Amino acid sequence: MKVIHGGITAATGFKASGLYCGIKVSKKKDLSLIYSEKICDAAGSFTTNKVQASCVVVNKEHLKDHKAQAIIANSGNANCMTGESGFENTRTMASVTARLLKIRKKDVLVASTGVIGKPLPIKKIIEAAPQLVGDLSKKGGEHAAAGILTTDRLNKEMAVEFLVGAKSVRVGAIAKGAGMIHPQMTVHGPKHATMLCFATTDALIAPTALRAALDRSIGKSFNAITIDGDMSTNDMVLVLANGMAGNKKIIEGTKEFRLFVRALETIFLHLAKEMVRDAEGATKFVEVAVKNASSAEDAINTARSVASSNLFKCALFGSDPNWGRIAAAAGYSGAHLDPWKLCIYLGKELVLKNGGRVKQKAAVLNRVFAQKNIKITVDLGLGKYSASAYTCDFSTGYVRINSAYRT
Repeated sequence: MKVIHGGITAATGFKASGLYCGIKVSKKKDLSLIYSEKICDAAGSFTTNKVQASCVVVNKEHLKDHKAQAIIANSGNANCMTGESGFENTRTMASVTARLLKIRKKDVLVASTGVIGKPLPIKKIIEAAPQLVGDLSKKGGEHAAAGILTTDRLNKEMAVEFLVGAKSVRVGAIAKGAGMIHPQMTVHGPKHATMLCFATTDALIAPTALRAALDRSIGKSFNAITIDGDMSTNDMVLVLANGMAGNKKIIEGTKEFRLFVRALETIFLHLAKEMVRDAEGATKFVEVAVKNASSAEDAINTARSVASSNLFKCALFGSDPNWGRIAAAAGYSGAHLDPWKLCIYLGKELVLKNGGRVKQKAAVLNRVFAQKNIKITVDLGLGKYSASAYTCDFSTGYVRINSAYRT
């Protein structure tokens, strides 16, 4: 497997575009389109916040046959809690795009991200749609990646290539997310997410295998990150597979399926980490690694509990190696834990063992927490399971951005 250029349009048969249509005050790109020359098998994962944007509801309807051919997405406006007109506007986005592309309306998926509660300026999207379709190209992936951003500072995209038999298969993706991030998704029953990720592939893969691959791939990637522990109303992961690589069909339980899953996991983990590095106000990237847990669930619950602790994240921002906050967060994670077996490492420095602190020079620990990339290890000493979660510090910059997000 090798990393290649091209992002969302790296796979055969995919084109994309992105432009400014007038939604964002900043005049940055705010409308994106991804299109496949052929109808695709499709899979999606969505927020289960009880307050759901119209695009989430409509996409679930459109994906009942597990088919799609295009994704249109706007940024700068979530089109959520905007009444019946919000649903009408989502369906209009799909129908206008379908008419211009000469495909079925139900084969167009829709995404929106931005401020909740503001009416979507649908006329601006309708007026821009012909140019959006006209601009579709293999080189348009970068523009599409820019068109979905909100408070993100950087585009997030990646593509890989690998062999299935003698055929070259490509997978590419773009994503956005910098705040309101604490995903915990599954294909069949996602809990919540605060991000957008669109992936494309020219692999020929069975629809059931595609859904299974998506479900497996988000577990150690998007489900392993947290920025602020907040749920979203809109966000989703969508995967389109058009089969144009011409490979032998990938089915579950084969080495080809495992290779496809690894490709998705590689891309998703890269994009997930990029979200954390690009988080609102973030100055540090942190991995919380849990080992020797009594179950896989205990491992991930402990890792995410520590990574989600606002007190711990504040200590990171202040470069204060207050490991007591780590111990406390592990303790309330719900995982099986024996405080006498618990060990905590800041970087490579052991700070807790046998129920009490291990003496360390303050200057050494201060240097660990002053770094831009920090690893925290929590050894539960109870089993063989491990997991990692990824987070950032909780800075004054984050507070500044979110205290005036609408204004």
